[in-house]
Amino acid sequence: MSDRKPTAHQILRHRLVAAWRGVADGPLMDLPTLSVADLAPKIVAQCGLANRVKLEDVLEAWEEIVGLFLFKLSRPDSIERGVLTVRLMQPTAHHALMLEKGKILKRLQAKLPDAKIRDIRFRHG
Repeated sequence: MSDRKPTAHQILRHRLVAAWRGVADGPLMDLPTLSVADLAPKIVAQCGLANRVKLEDVLEAWEEIVGLFLFKLSRPDSIERGVLTVRLMQPTAHHALMLEKGKILKRLQAKLPDAKIRDIRFRHG
């Protein structure tokens, strides 16, 4: 928090608005000013975003789990409500990953328990 003081322009504006409204001239800045650096961590904690797993972590784990060849043909796209969506470039990659879907899911859950991934969906495109 900072203890900022009103500028001369702000004081003049405040007095003009108070006179126009016909009210007594009260305090101009009686609330402390918060910076974004003070507010951002509080908002992130309140929304529960601090515990979310970043997609970069999923990408790293994905490369380790499926191997370099399948990693080049697929990319984790998003995680919504515990469902990991993976974009695929070829139908053959889709077939190979569908055969190993159960094993891949177990490995992801073991590697990223905070992600709470409960299913994987594969999409072409």
